[in-house]
Amino acid sequence: MVNINIQIPDELHKKAKIKCAIDETTLKDFIINSIKDKLEDNKK
Repeated sequence: MVNINIQIPDELHKKAKIKCAIDETTLKDFIINSIKDKLEDNKK
């Protein structure tokens, strides 16, 4: 596993936190799943 430091705009961070609360997941898992989904979309 690799450590990555990123900066997220405040508004995007707020929306992501709300989405994570609704989905009962962590921000880390949300970001990882978003990257996986994006990579799968690019394969099609």
